[in-house]
Amino acid sequence: MIGACAALVWRPAPLLAVEARVTHLRVAGSRVSAALEVDDLFRDKFLKLVRDGRAVFLQLEAALWEDRRVFDRIVIALPPATWRVDRDPAGAGVLLQDQHGGLVRHADVNQPLPLRVDLGPATRVEDRAVYYVHASLTAATVDERDMDRAGRAIFGDEQSGPGGLAALGRFVFRTLLRMGQYLESATTEVNSRRVSGREIRTGAF
Repeated sequence: MIGACAALVWRPAPLLAVEARVTHLRVAGSRVSAALEVDDLFRDKFLKLVRDGRAVFLQLEAALWEDRRVFDRIVIALPPATWRVDRDPAGAGVLLQDQHGGLVRHADVNQPLPLRVDLGPATRVEDRAVYYVHASLTAATVDERDMDRAGRAIFGDEQSGPGGLAALGRFVFRTLLRMGQYLESATTEVNSRRVSGREIRTGAF
Protein backbone atom coordinates (compact mmCIF):
# COMPACT_ATOMS: atom_id res chain seq x y z
CA MET A 1 0.00 0.00 0.00
CA ILE A 2 2.84 2.38 0.85
CA GLY A 3 4.33 1.69 -2.56
CA ALA A 4 1.00 2.44 -4.23
CA CYS A 5 0.75 5.76 -2.42
CA ALA A 6 4.31 6.66 -3.29
CA ALA A 7 3.60 5.84 -6.93
CA LEU A 8 1.04 8.62 -7.25
CA VAL A 9 2.21 11.29 -9.64
CA TRP A 10 1.70 14.80 -8.33
CA ARG A 11 2.71 18.18 -9.70
CA PRO A 12 2.34 21.73 -8.35
CA ALA A 13 0.09 24.32 -9.94
CA PRO A 14 -0.88 27.96 -9.33
CA LEU A 15 -3.09 28.51 -6.29
CA LEU A 16 -6.84 28.91 -6.63
CA ALA A 17 -9.04 31.05 -4.42
CA VAL A 18 -10.87 29.71 -1.39
CA GLU A 19 -12.25 31.58 1.63
CA ALA A 20 -13.70 30.45 4.95
CA ARG A 21 -15.26 31.91 8.08
CA VAL A 22 -16.21 30.54 11.49
CA THR A 23 -19.97 30.82 11.95
CA HIS A 24 -20.41 29.39 15.42
CA LEU A 25 -18.56 28.12 18.45
CA ARG A 26 -20.63 26.51 21.17
CA VAL A 27 -21.03 23.76 23.74
CA ALA A 28 -23.39 20.88 22.98
CA GLY A 29 -23.66 18.43 25.85
CA SER A 30 -20.13 17.74 27.05
CA ARG A 31 -18.36 18.79 23.81
CA VAL A 32 -17.22 22.01 22.17
CA SER A 33 -18.03 22.27 18.47
CA ALA A 34 -17.38 24.78 15.72
CA ALA A 35 -18.94 25.38 12.33
CA LEU A 36 -17.32 26.96 9.30
CA GLU A 37 -18.57 28.08 5.91
CA VAL A 38 -16.34 27.69 2.86
CA ASP A 39 -16.81 30.34 0.15
CA ASP A 40 -15.52 30.51 -3.43
CA LEU A 41 -14.79 26.77 -3.57
CA PHE A 42 -17.32 26.18 -6.35
CA ARG A 43 -16.42 29.12 -8.53
CA ASP A 44 -14.45 28.86 -11.73
CA LYS A 45 -11.88 26.07 -11.84
CA PHE A 46 -12.70 24.01 -8.74
CA LEU A 47 -16.35 23.80 -9.81
CA LYS A 48 -15.31 22.78 -13.33
CA LEU A 49 -13.05 20.06 -11.90
CA VAL A 50 -15.91 18.60 -9.83
CA ARG A 51 -18.35 18.76 -12.74
CA ASP A 52 -15.77 17.05 -14.92
CA GLY A 53 -15.78 14.12 -12.50
CA ARG A 54 -12.73 14.89 -10.39
CA ALA A 55 -12.79 14.89 -6.61
CA VAL A 56 -11.75 17.88 -4.52
CA PHE A 57 -10.26 17.05 -1.12
CA LEU A 58 -10.59 19.39 1.86
CA GLN A 59 -8.35 19.29 4.90
CA LEU A 60 -9.12 21.36 7.99
CA GLU A 61 -6.77 21.98 10.89
CA ALA A 62 -8.40 23.86 13.76
CA ALA A 63 -7.58 24.78 17.34
CA LEU A 64 -9.32 26.58 20.19
CA TRP A 65 -7.08 29.31 21.58
CA GLU A 66 -7.32 31.28 24.81
CA ASP A 67 -6.78 35.02 24.29
CA ARG A 68 -4.28 36.17 26.90
CA ARG A 69 -2.48 39.47 27.57
CA VAL A 70 1.02 38.14 26.95
CA PHE A 71 0.97 34.86 25.02
CA ASP A 72 -2.15 33.18 23.69
CA ARG A 73 -2.27 29.46 24.36
CA ILE A 74 -3.83 26.47 22.63
CA VAL A 75 -6.61 24.99 24.75
CA ILE A 76 -7.79 22.28 22.34
CA ALA A 77 -6.09 21.19 19.11
CA LEU A 78 -8.10 19.26 16.53
CA PRO A 79 -6.37 16.48 14.55
CA PRO A 80 -6.57 17.30 10.83
CA ALA A 81 -9.99 16.40 9.41
CA THR A 82 -10.46 15.44 5.75
CA TRP A 83 -13.45 15.54 3.39
CA ARG A 84 -13.93 14.50 -0.22
CA VAL A 85 -16.18 16.50 -2.55
CA ASP A 86 -17.64 14.76 -5.61
CA ARG A 87 -20.21 15.56 -8.27
CA ASP A 88 -23.75 14.58 -7.26
CA PRO A 89 -25.05 12.29 -10.02
CA ALA A 90 -28.61 12.98 -8.87
CA GLY A 91 -28.50 16.75 -9.42
CA ALA A 92 -26.47 19.91 -9.93
CA GLY A 93 -24.97 19.87 -6.43
CA VAL A 94 -22.10 18.00 -4.82
CA LEU A 95 -21.62 15.17 -2.33
CA LEU A 96 -19.47 15.77 0.75
CA GLN A 97 -17.96 12.67 2.39
CA ASP A 98 -16.05 12.88 5.67
CA GLN A 99 -13.20 10.58 6.68
CA HIS A 100 -15.55 8.54 8.88
CA GLY A 101 -17.85 7.66 5.98
CA GLY A 102 -20.58 10.23 6.61
CA LEU A 103 -22.16 11.57 3.41
CA VAL A 104 -23.98 14.90 3.00
CA ARG A 105 -25.63 16.31 -0.14
CA HIS A 106 -24.93 20.00 -0.83
CA ALA A 107 -27.58 20.90 -3.39
CA ASP A 108 -26.75 24.55 -4.17
CA VAL A 109 -23.16 25.22 -5.21
CA ASN A 110 -23.89 28.95 -5.12
CA GLN A 111 -24.18 28.73 -1.34
CA PRO A 112 -21.22 28.37 1.06
CA LEU A 113 -20.24 24.81 1.93
CA PRO A 114 -20.82 24.13 5.67
CA LEU A 115 -18.31 22.13 7.70
CA ARG A 116 -18.78 21.05 11.32
CA VAL A 117 -16.01 19.91 13.66
CA ASP A 118 -15.97 18.54 17.18
CA LEU A 119 -13.15 20.36 18.98
CA GLY A 120 -13.07 18.51 22.30
CA PRO A 121 -14.32 18.36 25.89
CA ALA A 122 -16.28 21.33 27.24
CA THR A 123 -14.50 21.01 30.57
CA ARG A 124 -11.55 22.84 28.98
CA VAL A 125 -13.65 26.03 28.62
CA GLU A 126 -13.78 28.45 31.57
CA ASP A 127 -16.56 31.05 31.80
CA ARG A 128 -14.31 34.05 32.47
CA ALA A 129 -11.65 33.29 29.88
CA VAL A 130 -11.76 34.60 26.30
CA TYR A 131 -11.36 32.26 23.35
CA TYR A 132 -11.17 32.15 19.56
CA VAL A 133 -10.82 29.48 16.87
CA HIS A 134 -7.89 29.51 14.46
CA ALA A 135 -8.34 27.29 11.41
CA SER A 136 -6.37 26.45 8.28
CA LEU A 137 -8.28 25.00 5.32
CA THR A 138 -6.76 23.51 2.18
CA ALA A 139 -8.66 22.44 -0.94
CA ALA A 140 -6.79 20.20 -3.38
CA THR A 141 -7.35 17.87 -6.30
CA VAL A 142 -5.19 15.21 -7.91
CA ASP A 143 -4.65 13.97 -11.42
CA GLU A 144 -7.64 12.13 -12.91
CA ARG A 145 -5.59 8.97 -13.38
CA ASP A 146 -4.78 8.84 -9.67
CA MET A 147 -8.11 10.05 -8.24
CA ASP A 148 -9.47 6.61 -7.31
CA ARG A 149 -6.21 5.51 -5.72
CA ALA A 150 -5.94 8.78 -3.81
CA GLY A 151 -9.52 8.48 -2.60
CA ARG A 152 -8.95 4.94 -1.38
CA ALA A 153 -5.70 6.00 0.29
CA ILE A 154 -7.37 8.85 2.17
CA PHE A 155 -10.73 7.30 3.01
CA GLY A 156 -10.07 3.58 2.77
CA ASP A 157 -12.31 1.03 1.15
CA GLU A 158 -15.16 -1.08 2.54
CA GLN A 159 -12.70 -3.53 4.11
CA SER A 160 -10.55 -0.87 5.80
CA GLY A 161 -10.77 -0.33 9.52
CA PRO A 162 -10.18 3.02 11.26
CA GLY A 163 -6.61 2.09 12.10
CA GLY A 164 -5.68 0.62 8.72
CA LEU A 165 -5.71 1.93 5.18
CA ALA A 166 -7.75 5.05 5.96
CA ALA A 167 -5.35 6.10 8.74
CA LEU A 168 -2.37 5.58 6.43
CA GLY A 169 -4.11 7.54 3.71
CA ARG A 170 -4.72 10.52 5.98
CA PHE A 171 -1.04 10.47 6.94
CA VAL A 172 -0.06 10.44 3.25
CA PHE A 173 -2.50 13.28 2.55
CA ARG A 174 -1.01 15.46 5.28
CA THR A 175 2.54 14.67 4.15
CA LEU A 176 1.83 15.57 0.54
CA LEU A 177 -0.09 18.63 1.70
CA ARG A 178 3.00 19.96 3.45
CA MET A 179 5.02 19.30 0.30
CA GLY A 180 2.47 21.18 -1.81
CA GLN A 181 2.41 18.44 -4.44
CA TYR A 182 -1.07 18.70 -5.94
CA LEU A 183 -2.52 19.19 -9.36
CA GLU A 184 -4.53 22.16 -8.03
CA SER A 185 -4.60 23.56 -4.48
CA ALA A 186 -5.58 26.58 -2.42
CA THR A 187 -5.18 27.33 1.29
CA THR A 188 -6.74 29.90 3.59
CA GLU A 189 -6.44 30.70 7.31
CA VAL A 190 -9.15 32.22 9.46
CA ASN A 191 -9.68 33.40 13.04
CA SER A 192 -13.09 33.62 14.67
CA ARG A 193 -14.07 36.61 16.75
CA ARG A 194 -13.11 36.58 20.44
CA VAL A 195 -15.80 35.33 22.81
CA SER A 196 -15.96 34.49 26.50
CA GLY A 197 -16.33 30.97 27.76
CA ARG A 198 -19.76 31.94 29.11
CA GLU A 199 -20.87 33.01 25.61
CA ILE A 200 -19.66 29.71 24.19
CA ARG A 201 -21.63 27.78 26.80
CA THR A 202 -24.83 29.78 26.29
CA GLY A 203 -24.68 29.60 22.49
CA ALA A 204 -24.29 33.37 22.00
CA PHE A 205 -21.83 32.74 19.16
